[in-house]
Amino acid sequence: MNERGVSVFNFEEYGFFNPSPNFREMTILQMISKDPQVSQENIAKGVGIVPSMVNRYLKDFEDRSFIVKTGENRRQMNYEITAEGKKRLQFLVVSFINEVSRIYFETKKSFDNVLKTLERSDLSTILLYGAGVVGGIVLKVLTSEGINVAGFIDDSIAKQEEKLYGINILNPQNLEKLRYDAVIIASFKHSEEILMKAKKYNLRNIFIFKIDDTGNVSLVKEE
Repeated sequence: MNERGVSVFNFEEYGFFNPSPNFREMTILQMISKDPQVSQENIAKGVGIVPSMVNRYLKDFEDRSFIVKTGENRRQMNYEITAEGKKRLQFLVVSFINEVSRIYFETKKSFDNVLKTLERSDLSTILLYGAGVVGGIVLKVLTSEGINVAGFIDDSIAKQEEKLYGINILNPQNLEKLRYDAVIIASFKHSEEILMKAKKYNLRNIFIFKIDDTGNVSLVKEE
């Protein structure tokens, strides 16, 4: 969300993806559509490019009849998106959603063995130990399959009593009265360290992730 309240997808948070020209085009058209008075500086910040490149995109949009510029100078500039511009934006958004959904379903295949393990063991209420990036990914996969994530567990005092994606982050020492079927250690790099802590706190039915040579993920129960 930028300073004018326009929602912007931040690719800087994603190390495996770089914005394409089509993505930049879509984002600029979205920003103009939501705020006709948006400045080139704010567009540059939102898209992650230099202002001079923004100017080239805007000139291209004019040449292709996607926008009409009005105003005496850059400080008073308005950008009106045309019918052709709206059609182009719709096409780009649909294409973006299609590609993202394909990535999501391909990623979900890597977790097939995880979901099968939970189904076979009749595990429907889960705690995720680790309120980080991996925990967020696992949460999205599990909830999309109707599995209830009752909470995150994290050793960080700063995170405890907060929420991640709307899910409570819990103190591992205060779970005696909480009902759950299993604890999944939501970490690859620190799984052994977290496992030791989970055992120390007498958590039950603990599972950790394993990744095979093909990149598929499975759950292994710790005895």
